[in-house]
Amino acid sequence: MLSTVPSAVPSAVPSAVPNVIPGGVLSGVLAHGGGTYGLSPDMAGLVAAIALATAAYLAGLRRLGGRAGGRAGGRAGGRAGAASRGARRLGRARVASFAAGLLAMAVALLPPLDHLADERFAAHMLQHMVLIAVAAPLLALGAPELVVPLALPRRWRRRLVLARHALRPVPVVRWLMLPVTAWLAHITVLWFWHLPGPYDLALRSEPVHVAEHLAFLGTAWLLWWHVVTPGRSRLSGPAAMLYMFVTMLPSAALGAVLTLAPAPLFPVQAAEVTESGGDPLFDQQLAGLVMWVPADLVYLGAFIALFLTWTRTGRRDGRRADQAEEVLAAPDEEVLR
Repeated sequence: MLSTVPSAVPSAVPSAVPNVIPGGVLSGVLAHGGGTYGLSPDMAGLVAAIALATAAYLAGLRRLGGRAGGRAGGRAGGRAGAASRGARRLGRARVASFAAGLLAMAVALLPPLDHLADERFAAHMLQHMVLIAVAAPLLALGAPELVVPLALPRRWRRRLVLARHALRPVPVVRWLMLPVTAWLAHITVLWFWHLPGPYDLALRSEPVHVAEHLAFLGTAWLLWWHVVTPGRSRLSGPAAMLYMFVTMLPSAALGAVLTLAPAPLFPVQAAEVTESGGDPLFDQQLAGLVMWVPADLVYLGAFIALFLTWTRTGRRDGRRADQAEEVLAAPDEEVLR
């Protein structure tokens, strides 16, 4: 098995961040494993990419907490202390959420669920829902867009800050960053990939299948980003609650279509189910319920959490995490040291 945890990972950072990616975990990430658990060269590349992202997140935490700690302790102790301070500054809940998001990806895209998804529509739908309604919000809550850039070299960080300021007023960029744009992209992707043609094509073609999973995870992350981002772009309580409500409706409608259809809608998936000894129509109905009920519970839970946060704690977490944004956009002597 391959180990994806760098030996220098600070012990002070919650161990869930690196440990959710054990050796070979990503052998099925982004596409099904086709019944084999070996690590192909392409899969090894995915392992390396996710390991790099994890290391970058940890490096960003170290830089985020480095200024306050100075050079106290030895080199190893200083790195660990800086990462711990960075986790406190960002919020340990956000760091834990990022780790949990990686774990949710592993659960969705590795056996046994991944193996079952090859044979059962219901398991395949569960895989999609874990990516969309569990992994995506947890990863977004971890605020990697604020932490990971801090791990870049000094020159790249300066260019990134300049690019952000230059692109912010561009009309197309402003439109792309609107919550309604993220909502439309997510709903379009959700319905498109669950039409019979694109869905069956993804089952027949591995590159298309990878694109499908990337589209689910990417657009869902952007959707949830508008709700949980630790910056000024986060939707306010009432607007965020409405956002979750209108997201729940199209997902429930698609689940209802699958559940109430009088015949199987996906020929390739139905053939796989029949070959494995299942009933295609019952499996499709169960898949519809998986999309309909659990996803609605997630959105409803988010709605309630947003309401409680709005009424009890206001924007306290937003104020704390905004410090991370200030570190990213601070002058050179603060950020580029």
